[in-house]
Formats: sequence, structure tokens, C-alpha cells
Amino acid sequence: MAVTLVTASLSAYAMEDGAYTINRQTSYVNPDTGNTVDGGTNIALGDSMCASIVEDKLLVEKSGGKTYITIGLGLMSNISNVRIQVQDENGKYNDVEITKTGSCERDGDTCNHYRFEVSSEEQKISPVIYVEPMGRDVQFFVVPDIASAQAGTGNFISEMITEHVQEPESNISNESPKEPQTSEPSQTETTKSEVSTNSSTEMTSEVSNNKSESNDKGSNNKIILIVSSVVVLCVAGGCVWYFCFSKKRQK
Repeated sequence: MAVTLVTASLSAYAMEDGAYTINRQTSYVNPDTGNTVDGGTNIALGDSMCASIVEDKLLVEKSGGKTYITIGLGLMSNISNVRIQVQDENGKYNDVEITKTGSCERDGDTCNHYRFEVSSEEQKISPVIYVEPMGRDVQFFVVPDIASAQAGTGNFISEMITEHVQEPESNISNESPKEPQTSEPSQTETTKSEVSTNSSTEMTSEVSNNKSESNDKGSNNKIILIVSSVVVLCVAGGCVWYFCFSKKRQK
């Protein structure tokens, strides 16, 4: 019965090809033995340090019969010489080849992402890191929580799963073309038109006034000419009469 329940549990969480984020559990001691591997004795401090270094999620990628896990390790300003060991079916931990796939900022420091191949997504993981303030290697353990798997890549970069890229929408619209709108004259154009109209009106009025003044001057000149002619005729006539009348009296 116990074997049946275990088999049912494993099949329920079997992963198809794809990318998944899962939770993790950390431990400073080996979860199978209860002992530290690096000789440390302060278990509480070690557990706190491990939990703060390891990112909350792991990335699991499955494709073509292969399985890869990506883990995020923070506080990289104080860490160097990162190695990853994975537990085999005999309970022994062996070094695996790791690839740095990216990094992010976590708790005010750099968190690097390391990807490696596993035979199963349920294998226990044991990072080995050199902690510079301590001056020695620190080894701890990470246990994947397969039951928490959710499809997606989280903040990791997947090297196996290609994200779907949405096709850009066509620029051609199905809406009927709008009738062109007649643009109203701008304020500047209106002002220019008004200025032009006012200028034309003023020029026309000035020309008309000039013509009127010229006509008035012409009429006045004619009147003066007529009056002058009348005066000249009167004076000439008076002179002729005077001379003629004077001669008759002398005779």
C-alpha cells in the first residue's frame, strides 16, 4: 500500500517537457545524516546563511529526455569559486558541470544563476562556495520541492524553452476610411488675411481721398480762374470806357 501511494505521488508530479519554477528547502547539514560536511558547528547560523544565499525558486527545464536545474546564489560580493554537487542514486554527491546563465539583484547584492544537468528533478543539490569573510569553503544542501511546480521561467533565462513571441499586429485597419476633414484656417492665417484686407481697405480709402482732394483742388482752380477772368474783363472794360468817355468830353 505504501509503495502504491509513493508511486501515485510521483506520477501526480511527473513533468512534461517545458519550463517550471519550484520552491526549495535549504539545510546546512546533510538531510540524510544530520551532520555538516565542511566541519562547521554553528548549525543555526549555517541554516540562516544558506537560506539567505539561495534564491527562493529553482528553474527546472525538461526537453528531449534531458532535465536541467538552474539555481540562484546571492551575496556574490563575498563569494567565489562556486561548485555544484548532485546526489546520485547511491546517495553520493558528485561535481557537475555548471553554466552561468544570468544574474539579478537580490538583497542589495548580486545573485548569479547557475544551470546544470540532473538525471531527475528530485535529486538533492549541494552547493560548495568559498566565503571570503570566513576564509574557507562552505557546503550546504538544497532539496527541490517538486509538488510546488508551476509552469514558467520566473526571473531565470531558459536555454531550452523558447518563449512564444506574439506576432506584431497588422497596420492595416478594418475600419472604413474616414472622410478627409477640411482644416479650418489657423489663427495666424486669419490674422494675415485680416491684415491684408485692412491694408487693402486703407489703401483704397487713401486713393479715394487723394482723388477727392485732387477733384476739389481742380474745382477750386477752375473757380479762381473764372473769377480772375471776370475781374480782368471788368478792369479792361473800365479802362476802355474811361479813355473813351474822357476823349468825348474833351472834344
